[in-house]
Amino acid sequence: MISIKPPEPTPPLRGLVLAGGRSTRMGVDKSTIDYHGKPQFEYLHDLLIPYCDAVFVSVNAEQANQLAGSRFNLIEDQALVAGPLIGILTAFEQQSAHHAWLAVVCDLPLLSEQSIRKLVENRKPDKMATVIWDSDFRFPDPSLCIWEPAVYPAILRAIEAGTPYPRTILMTNDIELVEIDNIQELTNANTPGDMALIRQILQTGKQPF
Repeated sequence: MISIKPPEPTPPLRGLVLAGGRSTRMGVDKSTIDYHGKPQFEYLHDLLIPYCDAVFVSVNAEQANQLAGSRFNLIEDQALVAGPLIGILTAFEQQSAHHAWLAVVCDLPLLSEQSIRKLVENRKPDKMATVIWDSDFRFPDPSLCIWEPAVYPAILRAIEAGTPYPRTILMTNDIELVEIDNIQELTNANTPGDMALIRQILQTGKQPF
């Protein structure tokens, strides 16, 4: 008699707002800038809630002190790696390596619930990650990505190899790529000029030329 192995259960999904950067180009903590009537990290946090069993905010030590006692679940960056990978790695190590992590960077003020929903609906749990195309449709954009538990060993291997870069990890592993409907949502706000442009877009509803 042939034994058929039951399918593996889909790992539950947790949300992660990556807010722990130093914001040196902006001059102020860009995760606290108000574009939508609340700090940007809170706006993204609330966008993720309907799609995750819990949502966390990845923060540095100073932010952890400022937000202590708030309604937010905090993960203080402690992984021994620099750069944008630190929040994702810390989430796997401190919280759960058995959950998938829907991670979003904090400098996407135009990101909508529609794009998050499309990513989740097109999730492929049997792959290492489900991620959006970048604005040129050339590379995966880790700004909005579901990192499956299976990618955790690949992250550790990349760190050991001296290439702890989210995009490199995505490009060298089996992933699912998703095209969002409005590529303008990938507009980053990293400088005061970017912030002014974002505010103009939000006010007028279109990109200035």
